[in-house]
Amino acid sequence: MATEAKPYIPFPLSGDAIFAFVDKVESLSLFQDRIEKPSCIPQVWGAFRKEIEHQITSTAIALFLVNPKTNGFELRHWAPFDCEDMCHREVDAQIECGTFAWIVNRRQPAVIPSLAFRGPQTLVMLPLATHSRTLGVAMIVTTIEEKAVTHERLRLLGILSKQCALVMENTLLYDQLQTEHAALQAAQAQIIQAEKFASFGRLTSGAFHELLNPLNIISGHLQLMMAGTDLKAPWSDYLSPMKSASDRIAAIVNSLLKFSVKQAPKGAKLDVIEVLQEVIEEVKTRRATRHIRIEVAFDKMVPPITAHTDDFKTIVNHLLDNALDAMPEGGTLQIGVGRVTLAAEEDDARQILEIRIADNGCGISESDTNKVFDPFFTTKPVGAGMGLSLAVSYALVRAMGGTLAFESAKDNGTVFYIRLPLADPAR
Repeated sequence: MATEAKPYIPFPLSGDAIFAFVDKVESLSLFQDRIEKPSCIPQVWGAFRKEIEHQITSTAIALFLVNPKTNGFELRHWAPFDCEDMCHREVDAQIECGTFAWIVNRRQPAVIPSLAFRGPQTLVMLPLATHSRTLGVAMIVTTIEEKAVTHERLRLLGILSKQCALVMENTLLYDQLQTEHAALQAAQAQIIQAEKFASFGRLTSGAFHELLNPLNIISGHLQLMMAGTDLKAPWSDYLSPMKSASDRIAAIVNSLLKFSVKQAPKGAKLDVIEVLQEVIEEVKTRRATRHIRIEVAFDKMVPPITAHTDDFKTIVNHLLDNALDAMPEGGTLQIGVGRVTLAAEEDDARQILEIRIADNGCGISESDTNKVFDPFFTTKPVGAGMGLSLAVSYALVRAMGGTLAFESAKDNGTVFYIRLPLADPAR
């Protein structure tokens, strides 16, 4: 005769065990809330570190994160302040004996003896890993014996480290997305600006001779008339402003023609410091700079660039004039030159020359930042500027293979960066 199966009745938990279980669930929930709010890795680590210290009494604690370029583990955060060297030595020793790789590949919390810290120290290693990758390792140095770290507490730390890893991964992905979005926006802006210049270049190159040929005839006849001695007033008084106006038209057309130049003709090696010093002295001579404090900061052994001196002077003169115009009541003009390294990727690292021109003037409003390099755009009063200086400078720098960028805020000054390739040492 078949017997009826009796229902399974688990062993009853004590009240203390139930309360302890509820406390752990609540602790996990609160920890999840704390690490979801931070927006950067240091804040996530700060919340995780507090939870670790709540579980284990530590003498030192450190966070090693994976460098995506080298795939090596780099020490990013540590406490106390003076334990940095010991943390490096500890990980190097664990890597040398193969324990570190075992912990990373195992992706589970581990308790191992310390090889670098003095005294009877124990390490609790918490890999920060998701299903797709390992982000880093948290290392806790404690004085407790290995057997004092219970399996239950280690499992709890493993759950916390997985939660922390997921939040860190989301934070890194969000930062990467923001960086790529900013790069995409910058690339789109450059394409739009290049197309604007190409349009102006096609227009001016086609109309160049059609405008300058009759203009040269007018200018030539005006010079002949001005050279004559039989012209009486008031007609003689009209010739000088007519000649100035025709010269101004010629200057505008020649400036616009620069937009059709896709690549500057090969120039000679140019001593940037020497030319800059000449331009600064010229500016002081033709501009009222008595209320302007000019500060220069030139690196030693600045390498030369390949450029035409006149084109380079044009760029610097335009930027200095705009900086002075932005400080009508006086201020500080800073000019710096130095070699910088651009490295979008490790293999693409290259050195360029950067010229920095900064003022503490009126700045550029946010609504105008996308129009700064547009031809004929100006914030100056009518008649005070044609709006071509920055556009021409941008075109010349681009033709030299460089870039012209700026940072500005309304009423908080402007900084322009001229970045140019270094001269070929073989030339």
